Amino acid sequence: MDDTDCKFGFEVIEGITNATELDKLKWPCELRVFWVEIYPFVTLVRGLLSYGTAFIIVLGLMFNLTSLLVLTRKHMRKSTMNLYLSALAIYDCLALTMNFMIGVLRGQNKHINKDFQDHEDLCKFHGVIVEVFNLLSIWIIVSFTVERFIMIKFPLKGKQMMTPRRAVFVIIGVSLGVLVFSMHKIAVSGFEGDSVFGYAACKTRRAIFVEIIYFYVAFNTWFPTLTIVTLNIFILLEIRKNKKKRAQMTSQSMSKSDEKATKLLLLVSSAYVVLVLPLGLIQSTELIWNNTQKVLPTDPGYIYFMSTKIRLKWARAFFFFFYQLNFAVNFFLYVSSSSATRFRATLKMLLGIKVDAQEMTWNNTMKSRATKINSVAPAPSDDGPSSRDLHSKKTELIPESEA
Repeated sequence: MDDTDCKFGFEVIEGITNATELDKLKWPCELRVFWVEIYPFVTLVRGLLSYGTAFIIVLGLMFNLTSLLVLTRKHMRKSTMNLYLSALAIYDCLALTMNFMIGVLRGQNKHINKDFQDHEDLCKFHGVIVEVFNLLSIWIIVSFTVERFIMIKFPLKGKQMMTPRRAVFVIIGVSLGVLVFSMHKIAVSGFEGDSVFGYAACKTRRAIFVEIIYFYVAFNTWFPTLTIVTLNIFILLEIRKNKKKRAQMTSQSMSKSDEKATKLLLLVSSAYVVLVLPLGLIQSTELIWNNTQKVLPTDPGYIYFMSTKIRLKWARAFFFFFYQLNFAVNFFLYVSSSSATRFRATLKMLLGIKVDAQEMTWNNTMKSRATKINSVAPAPSDDGPSSRDLHSKKTELIPESEA
């Protein structure tokens, strides 16, 4: 189609006021028509990534901090699961503020973004923290999944191995590992050039390796997702096996509290997979399309190549909005889950709402244990058990992992 007969001029393309010969070559009439057609979707996505993201940040911070307040109560800290969920709440808060909030500010305010562009060290810092907190939230879920798998598959050894103290060491180890890995952003750039928030990339003297994006996408989406899905399948099979044993009144491989904790894990990890999988698919497709196709403006297939490239870019931005929900949705999962009785009861107590005695499972557990010890204890006599024996009985008791 001749440009003279085109109903849309170059002014419909953002950033073009006086079209140069290169602009005319890059944006022929068919591509300008396509841009006008897709622009309503672009406007929707931009609205989601500005106002929608701001809404997610506010709600996410509020509910993550509430979750942290509940999970760090004295009777909740005895569970390894609650330690992982506490770390997840902290890292989600940091991701919401340091990653998404800064991204929105840079995208909406050119002066703020110019401060980043004028200071390369600030850009390096932002590159590192974006990678750190995105990866930490994901790999804490992976660590929690591995812990649950061990508890379900090897219940006797798991109860000895998976203690709260070791859970703290795992969290610290994963955190340090991710931090060290993310330090490569100080020297290498590769993914910051096309932000979904629409801000101009920093000018950098760092080495630019486009190939590192492949590894980043795999390490951020595919590898953790496949790990979680695989382990969850094994966990579900083990839960099914445990139900059959219970129905046949044979010995059970795991306690009800472990089963509740595992079901809550399945809910949290499944939400992660559902929200991250579409983004991973689009990112991978876009990456392959952009880097395997080399189409010049003079090529007959240029219009198709560029229209597909634009579709993939804005589809990635659209699904990125839903990916952000990963960092704000966990509180709702805890409240709605039938496995999180203790979480809901503790939340009610913090809010000053009356809690039924049967909901205070930590008190019921302590009472039942005390009754059991007293019921088997013989009357005091000269040859009765010593206080040391009774003390050893108490220390053998293992705290429940119910949320």
